[in-house]
Amino acid sequence: MRFGAYIKDKMGWILLNGMGMLLLFAFLLAMGNSLSAIALIFLAWGVILAGGLIVQFQSRKKYFDRMESMIEEMDQPFLFAELMEPSWRLEDRLYRELLRRSNKAVLEEIRRKEDEQREYKEFIESWVHEAKNPITAMELLCENMEREREQPQIRRMRLELSKVEGQVDKVLYYARMEQVWKDYLIARTDLRKLVLRAVQKNRLAFQDRKMQVKIEMEPCFVSTDEKWGLFILDQIFLNCIKYSRDENGCVRIFSETGKNKVKLCVEDNGIGIRPEELGRVFEKGFCGTNGRSGRYSTGIGLYLTKKLCDRLGMGIHIESEYGQYTRVWLQFPESDFQKIGWEKTFQN
Repeated sequence: MRFGAYIKDKMGWILLNGMGMLLLFAFLLAMGNSLSAIALIFLAWGVILAGGLIVQFQSRKKYFDRMESMIEEMDQPFLFAELMEPSWRLEDRLYRELLRRSNKAVLEEIRRKEDEQREYKEFIESWVHEAKNPITAMELLCENMEREREQPQIRRMRLELSKVEGQVDKVLYYARMEQVWKDYLIARTDLRKLVLRAVQKNRLAFQDRKMQVKIEMEPCFVSTDEKWGLFILDQIFLNCIKYSRDENGCVRIFSETGKNKVKLCVEDNGIGIRPEELGRVFEKGFCGTNGRSGRYSTGIGLYLTKKLCDRLGMGIHIESEYGQYTRVWLQFPESDFQKIGWEKTFQN
């Protein structure tokens, strides 16, 4: 609090005292008092007034400095009104009570919104599980019919069903994304087996695009959650398929093992990413030139992938040359469960 601002705030009180001095001057002069006596009275009045303003300013400044320091040190500043230092001033007590009422209303609104979000999340999860049951049943029926008749239409139906299932999974993971810590189990996982599972899951899509998949890695173990790790790989493979070449498409998967870390690379020879768009691929809803060219992109897949990697303590990095290739690097954290969940910076 600045002294000039304080004096400006007290200007009404100062003017009132000035008017009182003028009236007193006129009265004393009319009563026949000497000018020297009147001047002495005014001097005493002015000293008392100035001293009172200075003392009051120092007191208020110290009080508000303590309040400002308190709110800066608080982890939850919205609780300031509850912890605010009591004051003997009626004005301060009234302001404190108004702040408490306002904060209480805000907290109640926040709780209401949280309840709504929780109910919506529970509904989405319930709907996803219900929707996946008929999808699984239809996949089994198509698989049995394909074995008996070997009809290309049935294979195509299975492919479309797998796409629907992928979109349903995306909704489920999006709903759970903010509370990953409640739904993951970090364990020692064979990364090669996890890659094979992801490739098998997208087998029909790879076959439909006539893409070759090369897995050039030995068994290696990382600390991660299999379910979330599988979803991350699934999103990366779906992008490889979506933006593949019309012919001779190829995906190469290999790993690099360093000190206390494992890096996995998924490389494709697809259409690549423009240099000016490379830094935005993880933005929510960003489709880019490729996504707007009729490939039905939503801009959610890589956004979810980046968010999940951050929450699992994994690094993710993309490098690409437009028209040539795209490489997605995943760096798995050290085998220290206490470090899972920390945000890490990807290092080349």
